[in-house]
Amino acid sequence: MRIKQPLVSIGVPTYNRSRFLREAIDSVLNQTYTNFELIISDNASTDDTERLCKEYSNKDKRIKYFRQKENIGIDANFYFVLNEAHGEYFAWLPDDDLYSPQFIEKLLEGFVDESVAGVFCREIC
Repeated sequence: MRIKQPLVSIGVPTYNRSRFLREAIDSVLNQTYTNFELIISDNASTDDTERLCKEYSNKDKRIKYFRQKENIGIDANFYFVLNEAHGEYFAWLPDDDLYSPQFIEKLLEGFVDESVAGVFCREIC
């Protein structure tokens, strides 16, 4: 059996942001477009981030949770999620931001022309 690769990878680097992270994760899981992977890199948080991420990753196989053994710094944490991505397209989601339900779907519409290298929203999608 062949495993379907996600078309979109979403990277969430985080550190001690459990109070915001649940809403951010929920905003991804509530997307109208569903062929994605959500990669969370916990930068050795000391709050409730680990418990929260394990809870979500145990419920949804699209969530890949990584916990750094020690704080690797913000830049390295951003690159970590990018390097773990398997999708053809990649987006970062700050741990305190939210995607509207059609965010990924609307962004993918921008790639109908093969000469397009990147898309972004001017307004909330």
